[in-house]
Amino acid sequence: MSWIQRRRSETYYRRAKTEGYRSRAIYKLKQMDEKFSLIGNGMRILDLGAAPGGWSQYSSMVNEEGLNVAMDLVPMRRIENVYFVKGDIFEDNIWTKVLELSPDGFDLVLSDILMHTSGDRSRDQANSYFIAKRVLEICEHVLARNGKTLIKTLQGDLTEEMRREFKKHFRRVFLTKPSSSLPRSPELYILGEYYSGHSPSP
Repeated sequence: MSWIQRRRSETYYRRAKTEGYRSRAIYKLKQMDEKFSLIGNGMRILDLGAAPGGWSQYSSMVNEEGLNVAMDLVPMRRIENVYFVKGDIFEDNIWTKVLELSPDGFDLVLSDILMHTSGDRSRDQANSYFIAKRVLEICEHVLARNGKTLIKTLQGDLTEEMRREFKKHFRRVFLTKPSSSLPRSPELYILGEYYSGHSPSP
């Protein structure tokens, strides 16, 4: 990481501390929300891999009158207006835990999950693809019709394949990278809008 990248990263880190946010990742969601109007007050939102809680913290402020649910393997300090569910996205039938809080599903599913990178680009991209596929599988059980999902991935050889997977389920698909992401980072977000709930007929 260059000194410019480090300074930029540290700037958002310091800003998050000053403004009382749990992580600098909150600015990524904020910027994408401002660009795509992801969150509206009164929505049902599920944040997967939520700890330490930056995205849930932002959602709870924008979605004051809605339902905000956060899930992670590790415990998370309480956030007002956020229900925390401890769980692993790879557990069998993990969706049953969150559907207890919202039997009719969710309007938006968020995932900022990324495995610790190994330095092997092919392996890291494959892992991010694997996680994104699992989140899509969870969406099949919890995402309401015409709902949206925003999932982190790593740009690479599998990006176009991931886009095709999204197009099977969503009417509109976007690849986006917020300005608070480091320029040289392969980090990328895939947004699917207007969930159809099923794959199109061949």
